[in-house]
Amino acid sequence: MKRCVIIPARGGSKRLPGKNLKTLGVLPLICWTVREAIQTFDNIIVTSDSQDILEIVKSTYGSGFNKNVGYSKRPEELSGDTSKVIDTVSYYFDLADKVNPSDEIWLMLPTCPLRTKDDILHSQDMLKEDGVDSILSITEPEFPPSLFLKETEEGLITGLDPSHPFASGNSRSQDQPMAYRPNGAIYGSKWESFRKYRNFYKGNVKGHFMPRERSVDIDTKLDFDIAQLIVGGKKGEA
Repeated sequence: MKRCVIIPARGGSKRLPGKNLKTLGVLPLICWTVREAIQTFDNIIVTSDSQDILEIVKSTYGSGFNKNVGYSKRPEELSGDTSKVIDTVSYYFDLADKVNPSDEIWLMLPTCPLRTKDDILHSQDMLKEDGVDSILSITEPEFPPSLFLKETEEGLITGLDPSHPFASGNSRSQDQPMAYRPNGAIYGSKWESFRKYRNFYKGNVKGHFMPRERSVDIDTKLDFDIAQLIVGGKKGEA
């Protein structure tokens, strides 16, 4: 079984400038994801619009030590604020498909650094199942979506969910339907499934559950500080 994983790391971040190079524990943020990928994938493509990010990964996991790590400067059209990660995956899928196709294509976002080797291996085992097109990592939301509120055009507050639990008095979080959110840590598709759907959410999709303490998705300084606190409680694992 041959697996290829894409690790995209943009240099620009408006909410937390330079976040992929910020030191989390003892490693730059980007390196947490590369470290786990090296242990679990045959081919790794680290792609960025930032030469600094590529150089820091090279200096930590250089090609002389790990020949399965490739580095690619991302095309400008895939590096803007409105660029979609799935377009980057499709771009590198097409390149690999011509010269070195794999059995599976995977995506791991460096902003979700606390996944473990076991999370990846379990996801890979799930994708082996017959009839499964894709796998994505999920976690429980911080707040039940059925309790969300919205503002109407008139500026009034009402329930987002048609059942409007607060108005009906059924607002205990324990009584709300189970829901999950993707955490961005792991996405995977069989090669031919991705060729067909160009999306990890289409076809027959299964979820690998990860607890919230491993599902931190770093977008702001608060997210980073939370991850730093979690890592600080696990000294020796970095």
